[in-house]
Amino acid sequence: MKEYFSYFSAAAFWNIPYVEAVLGSEIAGTDSVDFTVFEPAARSQKKGRRIHLCQIALPAGAVGSRNGKMVASPELMFLQLACKLNIHRLILLGLQLCSHPPGCPSGAITTKQKLKTFLAKTSGHRGHLKALRAVKYIEDGSASVMESMAYMMLTLPHALGGYGLDGAVFNHEIKLKDEAGKRLGQKRCFADLYYRPAKLAVEYESFAFHNSPSEQGKDVMRSAILGRQGVEVMRLSTIQLYDKDACMDFAFNLASRLGKRIQIRAKKFDEMHVLLRALLPVGNPVAEPDGGQ
Repeated sequence: MKEYFSYFSAAAFWNIPYVEAVLGSEIAGTDSVDFTVFEPAARSQKKGRRIHLCQIALPAGAVGSRNGKMVASPELMFLQLACKLNIHRLILLGLQLCSHPPGCPSGAITTKQKLKTFLAKTSGHRGHLKALRAVKYIEDGSASVMESMAYMMLTLPHALGGYGLDGAVFNHEIKLKDEAGKRLGQKRCFADLYYRPAKLAVEYESFAFHNSPSEQGKDVMRSAILGRQGVEVMRLSTIQLYDKDACMDFAFNLASRLGKRIQIRAKKFDEMHVLLRALLPVGNPVAEPDGGQ
């Protein structure tokens, strides 16, 4: 093997959910293809090709065949893009790589544990320290890029522009009691974000699936049923997520329900919060599947 697809070109191979929203202009409309080679002599620049050199040994499985092409693994691609993306976009990339439909972990491209294991074997590579930092804030199981954004806003530390309400997990399965299951027509439901010790669920309500009276009625019924099972539900709308002040109000209310206080002292909070908000899709929010079932 003389070369392999890498960096942004590798990302295009892996069918990352909402990849344009994740990588932005970096992947949209690029005219060049990224290849990585192992020998300096092979590093010849040709039109339409960006050649990268890597002479440090890679773990087994770091490069493999996909659709008949040699391509960087998701874990290697994540490490490579640590050199190209800011910390917020890198975390979002990791969340989307580890995303999957609720209840179907086999649908994920990779997992947080696989990323951590790979990074433990690649010390010395460019971007390694940033990748290690990013993976600390990645969790498995997001069902959409908007869930990932809500998670980042609420849970990232103040130094990265988030509200520091860590401890949430994605799409926690809640089994419904028989009577409740019959009323909702399902035996279980999944909470978009769930704080286990507090038994508190945060449900993201997108425009696409929660704007009709019928869907809003179902949401109210579902919240009431979960409440009877001891689970408190807070609902975060698209409008709240996109409105800086409304999102802050939601975060402070959430903190109160969790028995926490938000006291922001990080000097770079405002700067980092602006960078974090820059990841929100511009225009109409991304349409996404309903994760409530």
